[in-house]
Amino acid sequence: MNRRSSIHLLSMASLGLALPLKRAFSAFNIPDMTLQNSPFYHFTVGTFKATIIADGQALFPAYPLYAVNASKEVVESALYQHFLPTDNYLLQCNCLYLENSQERILIDTGAGNTLGDGFGNLPQNLKKLGISKAQITAILLTHCHLDHIGGLMVNGQKAFPNATIYLSEQEWKFWSAQEIDLSSMPIEASFRKNFKDTANKNLQPLKKQIQTFKFGEEILSGIQTVKAIGHSPGHTCFLIGRGNDLLMHTGDIFHHPAFDLAHPNWTTAFDQDAQQAYKTRIKLLDMVATERIRVMSYHTPFPALGHLKKKENFYKWVAAPWRIE
Repeated sequence: MNRRSSIHLLSMASLGLALPLKRAFSAFNIPDMTLQNSPFYHFTVGTFKATIIADGQALFPAYPLYAVNASKEVVESALYQHFLPTDNYLLQCNCLYLENSQERILIDTGAGNTLGDGFGNLPQNLKKLGISKAQITAILLTHCHLDHIGGLMVNGQKAFPNATIYLSEQEWKFWSAQEIDLSSMPIEASFRKNFKDTANKNLQPLKKQIQTFKFGEEILSGIQTVKAIGHSPGHTCFLIGRGNDLLMHTGDIFHHPAFDLAHPNWTTAFDQDAQQAYKTRIKLLDMVATERIRVMSYHTPFPALGHLKKKENFYKWVAAPWRIE
């Protein structure tokens, strides 16, 4: 999908708002890849060697996409207080790679070509790490929004031919239905169609590779599924590790410290059940903050690894110290 298509799909006509999309998708918003820092961050959790891999980034209109139920002035103030531009939000997608003696695992597969320029870098970054897509044994999907499953298929071919794909029963049932109802998402009909088309193109051809699970199951040794519904009907978080050495992959229960951590009641235009998404956010953020569990968040600025600290009625992101080894 080219940039012009992206602009059309993100024109939030159903909200009755005109967004600065041409500016948001200008060529200046895509960083010069020849000047980029490393798209990897290595660490360990439990028995796994772990690597956070950047899939890409681009600017999107901050309001109202990421704060449907707030005013433009409040959103601009929140961004300003976090030393960020007040008009656009730098959306990042970060995949998690886990490896031990038995498995090579990816959690989510990036946006592929569904969001236009700036994304779809997971394949080339895996190659830089010396990992072939054929070596991936398991793919765990937090949910089936297009920026998480867009990398499952490439030009009509299976990107990860030898991987078992793990997906919650609720998520599979919703996205494999003949009629996918996204009417609760306040985005333009053409953008909803892009979500549906991506699900059809990226899930149906892989039906034989998909293994569904119930919430609470340990689907692989050291990886337990956690119910996190709301953003999507079967949205899943993954608790990785053993004992005190734990990591919670939070998927999309929050997006950015300036948005739904500083303002947990804010909802995005991509929440399919905004009220349930809020309840899930509070429940899981309280848990990881209280139990001091490390967090990896798909959209939080790279490397998206840290802890959460509860402060009255909001949460503070505490980035993990950057380790040089």
